[in-house]
Amino acid sequence: MNSEIPGCNYRRGVAMKSFYMEKGLNAETYDVYHESMGPLEGDIEFYKSWARRMKGPVLEIGCGTGRILLEIAKTGIEIVGLDLSKAMLRILDSKRLSLPVEIRNLVSLVNADMTEFNLRREFPLIIIPFRAWQVILTPENQRRSLLAIRQHLTDEGRLIIDIFDPRLDFCLPGKRDMSSLDRKIKHPKSGNDILTRIPEHFNDTLNQVINEKWEFTELDAKGNVLRVEEEDLKIRWTYRWEMRHLFELTGFKVENEYSDFKGSPPDYGKEQLWVVRKS
Repeated sequence: MNSEIPGCNYRRGVAMKSFYMEKGLNAETYDVYHESMGPLEGDIEFYKSWARRMKGPVLEIGCGTGRILLEIAKTGIEIVGLDLSKAMLRILDSKRLSLPVEIRNLVSLVNADMTEFNLRREFPLIIIPFRAWQVILTPENQRRSLLAIRQHLTDEGRLIIDIFDPRLDFCLPGKRDMSSLDRKIKHPKSGNDILTRIPEHFNDTLNQVINEKWEFTELDAKGNVLRVEEEDLKIRWTYRWEMRHLFELTGFKVENEYSDFKGSPPDYGKEQLWVVRKS
């Protein structure tokens, strides 16, 4: 059955929304859920340090609800946030408006696709934190994204990308049990319990794509179900050698490669944290 709703699939008669793309429990509880999981240690300070070093303006691609973007703005540096999800940008904008005027005026937001955008300006620092780049599912679109980014980078500028280094035991073909990631969190506005789980996970090893169904259930104080929503998440894992080839093909050279935000050397199964510049 074909979907009549843009960005949706259908499964068992339920409209399946693409991850973060529409207003709903996922976007509304993003900050609370990821706080419960624990952020990547030291990532905010890492990006703030680079923003101070390059002096701005900064472009953050895949800015989401602004966990990193707003912290950079609070240092007095101009920053542009780009994201495809209007739902996430609305949440970020509400946060921005609550800040002092001198800080919120440093922030501008753009609704655009990271594989095809034209802001008609250049930046000395472009960042793609917290694995946002992994929503690009094909090598062709990965190259398109890097070429678009290169057009927006100054000659002496830096691009920083963080993705995870794939652990092969997590990339085996077929289904995996993800119940260890089940969470009960509180809705930041209503205070209601939100149950978050991943009932379906499937690895497409040919295309290096993880396919997941996420389910969000909102309960009132008596435990009655108020809302049940489902969203599809698809992300691609990319090996280190692929990243080096992609950078070379799109006119970048690798300056540094880390496995965490403390400057540790590359290590299997940790982060792929790349700092690159134009070649």
